[in-house]
Formats: sequence, structure tokens, C-alpha cells
Amino acid sequence: MALEQFSLKDKVILFTGGAGHIVSALVEDFAKQGAVCISADLRPEKLQVQQDQLRSLGCNIEVAKLNVSDESEWQLLLSNLISKHGRVDALINGAGINAPSTFFEIDVGAFKNIFDVNLAGTLIGCMTVGRHMVEMGQGSIINISSTSSDPPLSKAFAYSASKAAVTNITKNIARELGQTGVRVNALRPGFFPTEWNKKNFLSPERTEAILNHTPMHRFGETKELTGAVQWLISDASTFVTGTEVIIDGGFSCQTI
Repeated sequence: MALEQFSLKDKVILFTGGAGHIVSALVEDFAKQGAVCISADLRPEKLQVQQDQLRSLGCNIEVAKLNVSDESEWQLLLSNLISKHGRVDALINGAGINAPSTFFEIDVGAFKNIFDVNLAGTLIGCMTVGRHMVEMGQGSIINISSTSSDPPLSKAFAYSASKAAVTNITKNIARELGQTGVRVNALRPGFFPTEWNKKNFLSPERTEAILNHTPMHRFGETKELTGAVQWLISDASTFVTGTEVIIDGGFSCQTI
């Protein structure tokens, strides 16, 4: 297979959750490869830092404030991107929020908010950008799931449920769009800790439990996700849709 099939040069890629731990690494890597990267998030101060850093390296990056649960904001962003670039080749739905709680401690309002961002935000993105891609007859959508989607992770009740739903709708949308030229897949990362994770989830006991359940016995590094996402965006994966790519150091295959 020719290396050109993996190329992202000049591809227009829209990222949500662009300032987050995992997605920001994807933005940086793909921008350095010559893609036109649009990083969307609700945190403009972080986006500005990201934009300044990458533009100083000569990368083609744009940033946009976006509330993924607001359909009108999606429509406006897409309209602006089509006016400027003529198309969107790929969408990475990576926006997500979490709240640590056990079952009887769950705040129903927080539960609904997590689903509003993690699930509804992903759905709206798929609908809005997916419609444009269908009109073009091509495109790649990648929804970021989680190792907590199956089986669910303790202290992440709402998050786990929302990510399981993300995997489900990914497969459902892929089935619907199978003959349109638009591919829809999910990325299922294992443990790639952020500072928030370390503060709210990773006690020494929990860290030990995770690592003992991971055959590679370590956490992942964000750079270890970019190859799989690049493959899913690129022309090297034109017969891949409706799948979930697991990158977790073997966590999902470990039993006893």
C-alpha cells in the first residue's frame, strides 16, 4: 500500500474537544503533517494558546468556540468552514465531560448534562457534518468512546453509560450511511491520564488496580493514538466503517 494513502496533507479536519488532553495531541500531530485543522472547544483561552504554538511552527490551524450540544452553533461553524474551505473531510467528535460518583450519589442534573455533551453533542455533530459529507459523497467521522463503555468503570457511572451509547450510535450511523461514501467509526482509548483524572480518579490503589489489569502494565501516551486516527481518516481505510478501534494496552482482553 502506497504511503500516500495515509497522507492527511490539505485535508480539512474538524475536532471537538480540541483543547482536551487526547484531542489536542491529535490536532498538533495532524497540523504538523499539513492538514487544515479546526480545533473547537468551549475554552477559548486554551484554544488561543494552542493556535499560537502551532502557528509559530507554520501549521495551518484555526480555532472556534463551540458548545457541542447547541445545534445552531454547529450549523454556524459548518457554514463558516464551507465558505472558507469548501468542505470538511473529517470530523473527530472528542468533546466530553465527566463527574466522579457512585450510583446512589449521582446527581440527576449532572447525569443529564454529561449525556447532553457526550452523547447528544456527538449525535448533533454527526448529523450536521454528516449531511454535508453525504452531499460530497465522502468523509470520515470518528467518535471517541472509552474503555469504560464496556464493562463500565467504577466512579464513572454517567460517563460510562454515555460512552457506551456513543459506541452504539456510531455503529447505527455507519449502517445508515454505508452506501454514501461516508465512514463512521469509534476510537476506544484505554487510560491516558489527564491532571483531572489524577486528581479525581487515580488514587494509588486505583492506579495499581488499573495497571494490574493492563497486560502492558503502564498508561498510554497520547502519541500512541494518532496512528490509528490517521488511518481512519485517510484513504488507507476506505473499507472500514462501523468499527471500534481499541487502544488500551490490552486492558479489554485481561481477565484473571
